Amino acid sequence: MTQLEFYKSFLFVIELVVAEVLFTCKLERRKLFWLRLPLVLGAAFVFSWLFPVPVQNALYISFMFFCIFLFTMLGCVVLFKESFIKILYCTIAAYTVQHIAYEGYNIAQLFFGGSAMGFYGSGEFTVFPNPFVGVIYGCIYLVVYFSATVLLASRVERGEKLKISNIYIFVFAILLFAIDIILNAVVVYYIAPLNIKIVATIVGVYNIVSCIVVLLLMFEVSRRYKLQSTLHTVNLLRRHEREQYAASKENIALINMKCHDLKHQVRTIGSRSALSEESVKEIENLISIYDSALHTGNDALDVIITEKLLSCNKNGIKISCIANGESLKFMREDDIYSLFGNLIDNAVEAVLPLDEKKRVISLKVREVNSMVSVNVCNFYEHPMRFENGLPVTTKHDKNYHGYGMQSVKYICGKYGGDLSINAENNVFNINLLFANKQREER
Repeated sequence: MTQLEFYKSFLFVIELVVAEVLFTCKLERRKLFWLRLPLVLGAAFVFSWLFPVPVQNALYISFMFFCIFLFTMLGCVVLFKESFIKILYCTIAAYTVQHIAYEGYNIAQLFFGGSAMGFYGSGEFTVFPNPFVGVIYGCIYLVVYFSATVLLASRVERGEKLKISNIYIFVFAILLFAIDIILNAVVVYYIAPLNIKIVATIVGVYNIVSCIVVLLLMFEVSRRYKLQSTLHTVNLLRRHEREQYAASKENIALINMKCHDLKHQVRTIGSRSALSEESVKEIENLISIYDSALHTGNDALDVIITEKLLSCNKNGIKISCIANGESLKFMREDDIYSLFGNLIDNAVEAVLPLDEKKRVISLKVREVNSMVSVNVCNFYEHPMRFENGLPVTTKHDKNYHGYGMQSVKYICGKYGGDLSINAENNVFNINLLFANKQREER
């Protein structure tokens, strides 16, 4: 067995599969995954071992490795219940990382007396020229794969839809990577025999830089799509909240007016009929639930808190509210409705599964010197995971949940506020701090 035959049949497949595991380990698996896995791995090794090598030139060898990669990518399609574009994205990223490690090893072993042919040699099979080179090989691959896991693979989430907003950049990244693969083969078969190590080193460094650019382009395209998608969703939610605020404001005002009148009518009816004093008080108390509009000095804040109080009352949730609504005059009404609606909704979602004693939400809005402080505090049960300073939704479908805190962050930034979150000892605290623009203008 030649060096090349061993590499393409075993070592390359292992390197590629390990890299693919890094990027696909979070993907949603198909049924009977652990039964499919050994069959796919066995098929990949057999396919690479049987792949013929009738000639050794740059184009054919590049084609051979590309076919082996395609086979492992199809194996991922068999293993994972994800869109084809997401599997393509993950496997290309994995192949790129493998190529960076390969080029790094090639450059390193040149400095220890190795040949620029590397694993492509046609001579008798020897894994490494000496044990020290083997240690270098392991260290380089370990460092590259670990770095790729921390910086890139960790961003891939299960169930997250992946779309490419700029297909041209994605195609450019793939073409650039394909050129790197071919260029490496050209170096091996046309420059290595000349024994010009400096040229092989320069081309190797260029390949590594190009692969890093490919990864940056790919993940930047994905990141931009996520940001655009998040912004679009938040804008849709904000528009819906503006419409809901207008309707709620009108409805609550009407309900309060009618309930206020109804209380007097109940009292009159009670005095004229056989209703007991106790029955009259009970009916008045029930009506008072709907006639308990807060008066914080801000209409939008009154509407959203009254609306949430009605909802919380049905679920045995108590809201403790100390709010100076006048201090929020610098905000638009729809922003106030959206901000406090999302803050209270998140708190309600956290306390709802708890015992009734812990179904308590504290809301404070106050002026502190020249600042306006907003604090929401509540208990929670399940451990929280944070990403970019915000708690990540615990709901399975992340494509339609988790935008409440994004909206809070957006509104906070819109008014130059500072957002801080603290979650310790099963108590969740979210604090927002704004400059009191009204006081500054005075």
